[in-house]
Amino acid sequence: MIAVLVPALDRPERVKPFAESLAAASFTDPELLYLTSPHDEATREACRAAGVRYVTTPFDLDGGDYARKVNYGVTLTEEPWVFQAGDDLAFHPRWDEIVLQYAQHHDAARVIGTNDLGNPLVKQGAHSTHSLIARSYIEEYGTADEPGKALHEGYWHCWVDNELIETAKARRVYFAARRCKVEHLHYIWRGDDRKPKAHNDATYKRGQLRYHEDHKLFMERRPLWRGGNVRRKTA
Repeated sequence: MIAVLVPALDRPERVKPFAESLAAASFTDPELLYLTSPHDEATREACRAAGVRYVTTPFDLDGGDYARKVNYGVTLTEEPWVFQAGDDLAFHPRWDEIVLQYAQHHDAARVIGTNDLGNPLVKQGAHSTHSLIARSYIEEYGTADEPGKALHEGYWHCWVDNELIETAKARRVYFAARRCKVEHLHYIWRGDDRKPKAHNDATYKRGQLRYHEDHKLFMERRPLWRGGNVRRKTA
């Protein structure tokens, strides 16, 4: 039912914990796919050691790496639902059962947000950093201006999830499943012990390099889905 796509970058140590968390917490049997950059042999080796399916992307590391990897993963999978993950997640029990039940009870739900237990807007149900996306939605509607793509590839890294969620809201197909807990182990969030959930490593630093440029692009693209301009899903 669900393809879990993991755009990976130089974090081989995260492969095994991610795969174990997903397997232990899932009620269904999600299809896990790691998407690795050509240079990242260490992550591929970790995938082989953990028995995790992986592919090497046919493009070099560049801007828009996260979105490009997710979009590439969509083309390599067939499941009716796609979960755009990151390698810094911890899945809570029956996360998949909860979010799929939510989809079954809300016919209009095509992009369903999960609770990352960190971002205040996410915990309120107003945003989502990691979402379940219907394949049919990607194929027919896609981004605000690109059918067939889950995420816009123009962002260096940041704000790509904001565009996904705001576009889905404009189409009236976004729903937040706050009971579905997929914890974001990001360094800016703290655990119950008040310690950061992760170390601010080179991958995080790379993602933040062009934060302000990404925000500028987001604001420039915003008219695409605001003011009734975006194509809405009607059925």
